[in-house]
Amino acid sequence: MQSQHSSRTDVTNTTNPTILEQLKEQRFNEKNLIIYNPPGVNEELSARFLRSLAFATFKRRSPAFLRDLITFLQDREPEIIELCGDYAHFDLKRTIWSLELLREEIINNKEFQIFRVKAPDTDSWNTFLKGLGEDRRQWFSAVWLHADCYLYRRIWSIFQRSESLANYDYFRDQKTSAVTNVAPLMRDILVSTKGISRSEEDFQYLLKLSAWANHGDLNITRRGAHDKIYKQIAKYDLDLLADQSSDIWKDLTEASDPVYVDIVCDNAGFELFADLLLGEYIIESGLASRVRFHVKAIPWFISDCTQRDFHWLLKFFRKHEFQELNYFGKRIRSYIRDRAFILCDKSYFWTSGHDCSQMKRVQPCLYVYISQAALVIFKGDLNYRKLLGDINYKPITQFSDCLRGFQPTSVCALRVIKSDIYCGLPICTVEKLSEQNPEWMITGDKAVIQVAIKHRLSSDIIVPSTRNAIWSR
Repeated sequence: MQSQHSSRTDVTNTTNPTILEQLKEQRFNEKNLIIYNPPGVNEELSARFLRSLAFATFKRRSPAFLRDLITFLQDREPEIIELCGDYAHFDLKRTIWSLELLREEIINNKEFQIFRVKAPDTDSWNTFLKGLGEDRRQWFSAVWLHADCYLYRRIWSIFQRSESLANYDYFRDQKTSAVTNVAPLMRDILVSTKGISRSEEDFQYLLKLSAWANHGDLNITRRGAHDKIYKQIAKYDLDLLADQSSDIWKDLTEASDPVYVDIVCDNAGFELFADLLLGEYIIESGLASRVRFHVKAIPWFISDCTQRDFHWLLKFFRKHEFQELNYFGKRIRSYIRDRAFILCDKSYFWTSGHDCSQMKRVQPCLYVYISQAALVIFKGDLNYRKLLGDINYKPITQFSDCLRGFQPTSVCALRVIKSDIYCGLPICTVEKLSEQNPEWMITGDKAVIQVAIKHRLSSDIIVPSTRNAIWSR
């Protein structure tokens, strides 16, 4: 008996760093009721599940991300002061201190705080937070989508407290440098797609290019914006776990005038370029008379596109030395001038904690606006999670059944898989991939193109429109 007690004491008093870290992790898990089993079917994803990407996000990724952001602000202080004014020196100190406190809140699994700084979405965010159950208001117990979105909204709120930094995009440098690096790739794509005509094959090509362009996500760089991506779309078909691109083509070609297509954008830079290229094809081939782009209202998930990013990219194109980019930028500007392209007004729904099944209730005007379109395309992994509400569906459950009533029109998802949530996949797909590589779902090597079709009634048609027939640049 004495021997057993001594053994336990030795372990408790050990100075072995590995054992100490294991004991620390064990105490954290016990204190915060961390579940060692994976989430069950139809359960909401959460960091309370040890074997989940959500747990890894708040245990390691988010604290590391905040540490990197703090280091960036410290290193760039002279440039920030030059851009934002001398008083930014003092505001930066307060901002960095607040970011450090936020990092500690995550590490220690503190309860979410309501927002004090007034902004257009402050009241709606606070109503959302107060509506969460008592066991869903902490980093490791909240629904993953809620906590993820709350993190980026908290960061923005910290910058809003200071007048000199309120309009500063702390992710801008990363987004703009990424664009500069892929300028030759964008030029090559414009050359290779010049003169393509209206056909199902060409439509599917540009749709898939738009999907795989999500490799440009700054969180996934291993194969991001591959310099030969436009030559390898057919090869990438092997990694498309679901491909309903032919159904999308059929839906658009059979739609009644006027046909609008909405694109809920994900990343700025190269992915936005691919979205604009797809939009141009849709207009010039006569598949739709208008393409409307929805972007984020605030800096979001590092590389997500804002209105400022949208305008910056067009200016980048128009001033570029590559003639192809220059001409492309001018064409996009003409589409905007003619209202064939619409950059939608800011909507804070896309940066809220709500999933899409709640849109009709919390943002009815946005729901009605989207319902005017024949098709709405949701880009990227985060938008996919917003569609599914971070619910752990069976992988074989149909995409349309996972939308939980959200179908203002035909809903399409173009997603490179970067998280452990999926649906609409062939039987045993997840099991086989997980056996080959347990972390396949975070590599960005697999994708899906899925759609839930909703045929519009004649009463849904709002205004008359004329559509073109052939795309010729």
